[in-house]
Amino acid sequence: MGDVIVQSLSMYGLMICVAVLAAVLIRLIVITLEWVHRQQAARKAKAAPAPVAAAAPPPAAAVPDMSADDLAAISAAVYAIVGAHRLVRVELPAYGAGWRAAGRIMHHTSHAITRGPRRPNP
Repeated sequence: MGDVIVQSLSMYGLMICVAVLAAVLIRLIVITLEWVHRQQAARKAKAAPAPVAAAAPPPAAAVPDMSADDLAAISAAVYAIVGAHRLVRVELPAYGAGWRAAGRIMHHTSHAITRGPRRPNP
């Protein structure tokens, strides 16, 4: 009986050692990958050219009633939410309310109960 207990304890000890070694190995792999990622980011930062701040203004005919202040406010909002991106075009949508109304009618009529003569229940 004593040999079984000693063998069980030695197996538990061996499993604990293997688990600790696996955890240490995983931690070393994570540290190495973080170091490699930082090195690559530093190389990209050194090689990347300075960002160009000036962008071409959008054509004035795109939105005839939009002022420069409105466009600046939209640009600032996009920069605050999304980050450093360039607005290519700001314009009113090309479609009107007809598409929305047609879609709304199709949706409502798809759920409508038919208004025909009632059939008697058997």
